[in-house]
Amino acid sequence: MSHPPPCQTGSSAEDLAQYFLPSARWDSPWYTSNNPIAPQLQGNRHISFAMSRRTLGPAVTLSTGVAFSDLSVCWYTVDFSTKDQNNPSLAKRSARYIGRPRAMDRAALMEAHETYGETIAAFAEGFVGTGEYCARGECWDLADQAIKYFDEFDYVPKPVPSLSRTHGHLIFEGRADGKGRTRGRWRGGDDRVRRGDIVEWRNVKINVVGARAGSWTTLGNPDHTAVVVRDSKPSAEAVDGGALSPEELGTLEVVEQSVGSPPDRKVYDMAAMEKGEMWIYRPIGLEAYVGTLFEATCPPGVRAIEV
Repeated sequence: MSHPPPCQTGSSAEDLAQYFLPSARWDSPWYTSNNPIAPQLQGNRHISFAMSRRTLGPAVTLSTGVAFSDLSVCWYTVDFSTKDQNNPSLAKRSARYIGRPRAMDRAALMEAHETYGETIAAFAEGFVGTGEYCARGECWDLADQAIKYFDEFDYVPKPVPSLSRTHGHLIFEGRADGKGRTRGRWRGGDDRVRRGDIVEWRNVKINVVGARAGSWTTLGNPDHTAVVVRDSKPSAEAVDGGALSPEELGTLEVVEQSVGSPPDRKVYDMAAMEKGEMWIYRPIGLEAYVGTLFEATCPPGVRAIEV
């Protein structure tokens, strides 16, 4: 699968942590710039980060927490003196990270659905028939804003935010390389796609239910996002880590929007998927799933690996 972006180790966070090993060569004092993000992260659209800077006389401590679209997290610190800040060999560095979160069991995924699912689905449905767009009208905005809606309720645990094309706990990924040539994998302990889940498509050729024979539509140029508004149980048993093809998902009823097309309801025939990739996510609590909030420094109690 093309998402999340490939990594060299077990996670993107571990990849970044390797850059802070004492043996890693630093060619420039990048930490002194106005936007002191590690060089390999420059231009990366698949991250979210928080940063803090502490100064005491000439001593400066730069602390940064980086969350990746595979939901691994790395925290790094650079200590340097303004007296010799242009000499990278004198800067002290350290990093800690947590890897990709593991798949969760049925009870945890059901709790996530009961906490977030109905609200997210209803949020999306609230735009149908109004002619009004959600936020900018981009497809991604509908999922992003539905998840951000929980910011209004301080008694609800903060959910995993939309990060690149990731919207929570991955429960399914699949692809098609031609008509009848599909494959995929189920993840986690639930047995079906549920109302309020979020689907991502990438360069998908498919058709809507009831469309005339031979017709088709494209989802994603390259990416498209939609909110699932009806439960769908696969025709084959959904087992964590087990093979499950897109066509075995049956149909997916979603609410979607795009620039020029206000939010509307569509039902896609997964048996008609002929090309592209797809992912389905279960919105879920950030601390419950990842184990921490996204902050500039590693919070106390987080079992991070230090390099």
